[in-house]
Amino acid sequence: MKKRLTRQESRAHTQEKLLEAAAKIIAHHGLAGTSIEEIAETAGFSRGAFHANFKSKDELFLTLVKKQMETTISEIDELHVATNSAEETLQNLRTVYPRYTGSDKDTFLLITEAQMYALRNPRFGKKLRALFSTVYDDLIQSVERLQEQMGCKDPYYAKQLVLIGFGLSHGLILHNLMDPERYPDSMVSDSMRLVFDRIFPLDK
Repeated sequence: MKKRLTRQESRAHTQEKLLEAAAKIIAHHGLAGTSIEEIAETAGFSRGAFHANFKSKDELFLTLVKKQMETTISEIDELHVATNSAEETLQNLRTVYPRYTGSDKDTFLLITEAQMYALRNPRFGKKLRALFSTVYDDLIQSVERLQEQMGCKDPYYAKQLVLIGFGLSHGLILHNLMDPERYPDSMVSDSMRLVFDRIFPLDK
């Protein structure tokens, strides 16, 4: 006999389905080209179910971006816990960095859409900046922990590395999406590893 969900579990399930539907639609059609009705219908719910879980499309979008970014940060943080040395951490980061920043094109499109929308919508922009600040701080702490393992802690340098990481991946993936024949996935991954190896040489 199938276990009946509690009210809280049912609400969480509904929210998850709405977020999954929104992620696919917004990534390919943009926020302006996505309606609440379309999100609800794709998820298998009514417009009423949408409003019972989210106050607006903006709230859902911010929740979606937050979820996507926190998942990535959590997985990266786990690399530090699962390793015993700076060398092992570096090797793992070198392997996963291109995957986290390059393979999930939908996540990239969602975050880029959020950044563009934030530039045109001050209220949303304020909330997105707060979210990005939290994510950046988490990543900076991760870099600083790695620098401590390597014996070269420099907080300002860590901030630069996080900015470089985001800027590099953003630019490379954007070129890949616009012209995949000229800038294939393999070139994007190799370029990311090239810069990573210059900053954190494995044989140092």
